[in-house]
Amino acid sequence: MDPHLMDEIKQVGQLTEADCRLLAEMKPALEKHASDVVEAFYAHLEKFEHLHKLLHAEPGRIERLKGHLNRWLIGLADGKYDESYFERRYRIGFRHVEVGLEPRYVVAAMAFCRAVAAKMIVEAEYANDPQKVERMTALNRIMDVDLNVMLQSYDDHRVQQFLEVTGFSKALFETLMAG
Repeated sequence: MDPHLMDEIKQVGQLTEADCRLLAEMKPALEKHASDVVEAFYAHLEKFEHLHKLLHAEPGRIERLKGHLNRWLIGLADGKYDESYFERRYRIGFRHVEVGLEPRYVVAAMAFCRAVAAKMIVEAEYANDPQKVERMTALNRIMDVDLNVMLQSYDDHRVQQFLEVTGFSKALFETLMAG
């Protein structure tokens, strides 16, 4: 991923060095509560028949997905948001593209995780912490950064599909879009 784009996403998302430090401090809390967030998330998805079918389309899929979500949640507290972090998040988005998951589900999933994480992690672990609000803000900001990166993978995929179908060059496409 382009380093300038990564910097822009962090700046637009207002992810600060202070946020990164707070997130790193929160890693034990995320590790402690990640499995509960994951279970709540998939219990929610099971309510929707079309998502239930997708989740159980092959044996063991839901357990693999739970593992991926667990690692993603804990990874929010890496504290270091560099090129490898962005590449991992981009691959997550691209994998969603590959399986045909519409972007609206990614946005809804992020909203769910944000709400549940607030209750299960911040409220449970930092209820009396003087930096409680800052911790929640940091968690929200990194989730926004992740969402932005994941949605970028959708845009890139759709542009690539357009170029393949039309035969346009990327330079011509960008010129058309700019003008």
